Amino acid sequence: GTQYKLVGWQMLKEENAELLINGKRVESDYTFTADSETMKVEVAFTFDATSLDGKQLVTFEELYDFSNPDEPKKVTEHKDIEDKGQTITFKEKPEEPEKPETPPTPEKPNRPSDSPKTGDSTNVMAFIVMLLASAGGLAGTYLYKRRKMKKS
Repeated sequence: GTQYKLVGWQMLKEENAELLINGKRVESDYTFTADSETMKVEVAFTFDATSLDGKQLVTFEELYDFSNPDEPKKVTEHKDIEDKGQTITFKEKPEEPEKPETPPTPEKPNRPSDSPKTGDSTNVMAFIVMLLASAGGLAGTYLYKRRKMKKS
């Protein structure tokens, strides 16, 4: 088979200009020996794409016959800035949402009162004393009647 060299580079679609990173054209090549007329090859590109948010890149290619490495001949080229099959799109970097302010921690209320606020100002202790006196009276009456029944 014939030896070929496929040279590819990246173009910025919007500007229709070569992609330059650190002043250098982003390109890659692949040398291969063809084993059929319809052979497919892939060319990998490695570069820092951090500044390309929202941009579209289109790959341009030239194929050279390398049968005579001293005099390579350009066989064909593919340079269509509108080719969707050769285009990749970098997504827009999502904006960092602002961190919401942390609400201040509420102060702990002073010792909560034991009774609910009903608007009733009646003294509860008086009722408790009367309840205990009634219970004592009932217990006394019960014991008195029980003793009386034992004696008889």
